[in-house]
Amino acid sequence: VDNSVTSIGEEAFYGCNGITNISIPDSVTSIDSRAFYGCSGLMNIIIPDSVMSIGAGAFSGCSSLESITIPFVGAEAGITSSDTYQYPFGYIFGTDSYDGGTAITQEFYRGSTNFTLSTTYYIPFSLRSVTVTGGNILCGAFFDCGNLKRITIGNGVPSIGDYAFYYCNGLTSITIPDSVSGVGDFAFCYCSGLASVTIGNGVINIGENAFSNCTGLMSVTIGNGVINIGEKAFSNCTGLTSVTIPDSVTSVGEGALFGCSSLESITIPFVGAQADKNSSDTYQYPFGYIFGRTSYAGGIATIQYYYGSNTSSTTSKTYYIPSSLRSVTVTGGNILYGAFYNCGNLTSITIGNSAASIGGYGFYNCSGITSITIPDSVTSIGNRAFAYCSILTNIEYNGTTEQWNAISKGTDWNKNTGDYTIHCTDGDIAKQ
Repeated sequence: VDNSVTSIGEEAFYGCNGITNISIPDSVTSIDSRAFYGCSGLMNIIIPDSVMSIGAGAFSGCSSLESITIPFVGAEAGITSSDTYQYPFGYIFGTDSYDGGTAITQEFYRGSTNFTLSTTYYIPFSLRSVTVTGGNILCGAFFDCGNLKRITIGNGVPSIGDYAFYYCNGLTSITIPDSVSGVGDFAFCYCSGLASVTIGNGVINIGENAFSNCTGLMSVTIGNGVINIGEKAFSNCTGLTSVTIPDSVTSVGEGALFGCSSLESITIPFVGAQADKNSSDTYQYPFGYIFGRTSYAGGIATIQYYYGSNTSSTTSKTYYIPSSLRSVTVTGGNILYGAFYNCGNLTSITIGNSAASIGGYGFYNCSGITSITIPDSVTSIGNRAFAYCSILTNIEYNGTTEQWNAISKGTDWNKNTGDYTIHCTDGDIAKQ
């Protein structure tokens, strides 16, 4: 296509089945409906960022297409979550069936943003790779595009909407760039083939159920800009063995890791739902909160006592913690009342350097713990904090013996514990 061309008209290359390659110059700003209809020999195409609009079915019948680069998803550039007619990926392939076209039903906003409607589009079965260089990836953009294996999200993409990649079970990995500020609810839900996820430092919010039922997910890297992780965000990610939630996170929804039945180790910035909770606050949720209250295969029913709507009496709930989970690191926040109450499957807990206190019953009946690391920032240990930690043999204290002895210790703080030794920086202290 000549550099002087600004528009590719309707049906311009209709039925040109001998075309295997085409170069679209940066001068082009629009591609009209059915422009490449029936170009069954076309295997790869790059649409430049200069293009502001693409007509319905522009690539209908391109049955050999293997990869495509697009400047946005849908019909027009610049569409946001408040706009109507947020057309999905299938729009550019149209609603007409053809040999080699796979019927997919996509849910998206059409005419209203109060509820979604569905349309069946026909996407080339051969298509495996998509690169999106810009624009918001809006609600349902790639809904049910199960044949796609690789989707590259470019640095010009500012957001990923609800259900954007719902049921894209052919994806094996995804990298969300720093340009993206949020991942919507159910965005990657049921992407069962997804093995690795990297979430960029620009992402602030991970929505509810964003990666739920990604059963093949084995590795997730959460960027240091994330502040909020929604309810059940990683629920039923049964392949995860280790998760690190960065210190930037200040709130985690209930059951964010529900059903993660293979989890062996976890690093969290605080215990419970929110950062910066102290002993006078209500709703001091315990460790089990992030795993939720619904049973699942591999979850241990754990009754935990904590301060709920008031701090004059405790409440209790049964949470389901993965039976596989052994090691926990808490990088920040105080360990409040009942934080790890009854967590008998854990064997090792490390407390970060910002903790000032370990509340009463904080580790009560953690009967599997053999080792715990306590920072020298801790100045008080509450009543029965380690009671019935019956095989606790090793306490690593990151301070001197003098500092340890100066810690205020509550009644029966070490009742029925194992024959532990406290390893201080300048010597050891035997159990007394």
